[in-house]
Amino acid sequence: MKSLARILGLKREAVLLDSWLYIFKAMCAISVGFVLGRTFSITRLDMISVLLGVMYNLEPINVSGLKGGINQLLASTLGALITGFLVYLMNYQISFVTIALGIGLTMYVALKIDYRMVSPVTIFTSIYMTQLLQTDALGQPSVFLTFRLRILALGLGVLVAMVFNLLFSLFYYKKIGRKRVEFVKLHSINAIKHTIKGLQEPQLIQSSEFVLASVFNDVDMVKVNIETMMRERFVPFNHKERVQLSNLLEVVMHIKNMTHCAYDNLFIAHNLGEIIEPNDLNQMNEIVSKLEEIDFLNKKESKPISDSLTNSTTRMSQNIKLMTQECQSILSIYNQLD
Repeated sequence: MKSLARILGLKREAVLLDSWLYIFKAMCAISVGFVLGRTFSITRLDMISVLLGVMYNLEPINVSGLKGGINQLLASTLGALITGFLVYLMNYQISFVTIALGIGLTMYVALKIDYRMVSPVTIFTSIYMTQLLQTDALGQPSVFLTFRLRILALGLGVLVAMVFNLLFSLFYYKKIGRKRVEFVKLHSINAIKHTIKGLQEPQLIQSSEFVLASVFNDVDMVKVNIETMMRERFVPFNHKERVQLSNLLEVVMHIKNMTHCAYDNLFIAHNLGEIIEPNDLNQMNEIVSKLEEIDFLNKKESKPISDSLTNSTTRMSQNIKLMTQECQSILSIYNQLD
């Protein structure tokens, strides 16, 4: 029975990211989006944009979903205006030249606005304006009607997604901060374990460095999530809850600092050939044990971590002392949480 649950169930990390709730929210939102899209005479002509608008904007954080929805509408408007104007100039003669110029001009303007990326929504809308041209009552192709259909259909999908983001946030917002921190904690434990393996077996250092690098992405994601929640205006956090969010943000930063020290030790071992001392190795194992001992979802009192007894002044030993201090700070904040 347990093996079946393990096969069918999601990983603990996925559960901590509220994946089951996300699946349920997506099913509810897509159902409502479908019903509403079919209700209106305009949007029923483009159900793909309605449903994609719903799915693209389902976010765990309301502010993120709102920002993403606005960005999609702006990107779609950009792609539609540029390509629509080009189609009009070409007298509605759609050929490979029209499509190529539409994509090229859209990418050019998008990169002028933000050189880092071109939104896929912008490209999709550019193609949309050449392949799904709407016709007026006289049967003539119309850029305006095509533009109106795309924006209204996408806008409806975005609106449905934002409503469901808000409704579902009321169910899980109180615990989302703790779940995200527990998620990062598990990844930091994995990172330190890989560091220990890398320091013991130099041939594993490069693979361990890759694992630690991915942890920084997770830490930054959670950091942004919590910071965004602290600016949330639609969910009534009281003063005590906002203080706890601030404390959880501190824990995330301590985890990030600790992971930086672990990464630096791998760098030292890889590039300078320094070998870790037995006392330092034991201290890293002690840090792992302490982190495994605490659970941000089921709080119980935790004792302070014992300090390293080494007097070594090597860079690696100093990093481990810093890791111990960061771990102690995490335990201190953890014990203060309700």
